[in-house]
Amino acid sequence: MKKFHFGILAVPFIIVVWMFAARHYPPIIFPGPWRTLLELKKQLMSPDYYHHIGISLYRLFFGFVIAAVSAFVLGLLAGISKAFRQFLTPMVALFQATPPMAWAPLLILMLDLGNAPMIAVIVIAAFFPIVVNVIQGMERIKITHIRAAQTLGASRLQLAWHVYLPEVMPSAFTGIVVGFGIAWRSLVAAEMIGGSAGIGWLISSSGQIGNSPLVMVGIITIGILAMFFEFVLIHPLKKRFASWESKA
Repeated sequence: MKKFHFGILAVPFIIVVWMFAARHYPPIIFPGPWRTLLELKKQLMSPDYYHHIGISLYRLFFGFVIAAVSAFVLGLLAGISKAFRQFLTPMVALFQATPPMAWAPLLILMLDLGNAPMIAVIVIAAFFPIVVNVIQGMERIKITHIRAAQTLGASRLQLAWHVYLPEVMPSAFTGIVVGFGIAWRSLVAAEMIGGSAGIGWLISSSGQIGNSPLVMVGIITIGILAMFFEFVLIHPLKKRFASWESKA
C-alpha cells in the first residue's frame, strides 16, 4: 500500500485560505477563486494572453542562453588560468552583490523599451550564479585526476571532455538552477517596471486599471510556468547530473 503524499493537500489548503481571505476584502481589491477562474477561462480564449506568455518566454530563454554560455566559458577559463581568475573574481564579487533589478532603470534608458533591456536584466541575473559555481567546480577538481589523464597522453581537448567537464557539471548545474530562478523573477519585475508586453506588464497594467482578477491570473500563470520549469526541465536534469556526480 502506497504511503499518503501530503503534497496533494497543498492546493486545497491554498484555495481555502484564499476563499477566507477574499471574504475580508472587496472583489475589486482581492478577488476570490471563482472570479479568478472566470477571468482565467476568458484569458484562455484570448490570443493576447498567449502573446504575453510567448514574449516573456522568448526573453527568458534568449537571455538565459547568453548568460549560461558566457558564464560557463569564462568560468572554465578562470578555473584553468589563475591570472584570469584573479582578474575576474573582483568584478564578479562587485556585480554579484548588486540586485539585478537595480540595473533595470538604467538599461531601459540605454536600450529603450522592448526586448533588449529585459534580456539584459536576465543576462545580469543569471550570469553571476553560474560563473561562481563553475569556478568553484573547477577548483574542486583533484590535481591527481588531471595528472593521471596527462600521464595517459590525454590531449587538451580530451582533458577538458573527460576530466574538467564531468567534474564541473554538477556545480555548474547548481548555478544554472539558481540563476534560472533569479532570472525568471527578475524578468517579471523588469516587465512590471518598464515593459510594454509580457506577463509582468500584464500584471502591472491590469492593476493600474483595477482589474484584480486579471492580476491574479497573471500571478497564477507565473506559478504554473515555474512549476513547469521545475518538473519538466530542471528536475530531470537534476537527476541526470546527480547520477553523473555519484559516478565522478
